[in-house]
Amino acid sequence: MRALALDVGDVRIGLAISDPGGVVCLPVKALARGEESDDIAAVIELAQREDVEMIVVGLPLSLDGSHGPAARKMRRFTSALRRSAGVPVESYDERFTTAEAESRLRQAGFKPSKDRARLDSMAAVIILESFLAARASRSGRSS
Repeated sequence: MRALALDVGDVRIGLAISDPGGVVCLPVKALARGEESDDIAAVIELAQREDVEMIVVGLPLSLDGSHGPAARKMRRFTSALRRSAGVPVESYDERFTTAEAESRLRQAGFKPSKDRARLDSMAAVIILESFLAARASRSGRSS
């Protein structure tokens, strides 16, 4: 299953897409945020162009797992996307993805502080990898 992940921030939407088998996840150039309706239209256009079967939106839970203001804001965005997407839209816990993305980028020789768009898309990769691994685990498959 080809899936698209979003790491939605105030300035950009980090993006990642899986291969059709849902095994390999790659970053996609981040989108600059605009009006929410324009952001949703851009995500849907990308999903249609890439034959995506599911969209996964990172949910910024608090460290204790509760839904703070950022999570409530993201749930509203996810609901709006769900109404228009034409494919299933799931939320997935994105706690610690930015720290993991920073670590991966440093290991690859990049400076995350200098390229926030790359950082946002790498966070989307981690969200998608985690979501697909959890889904495979639930279905009894190994990844």
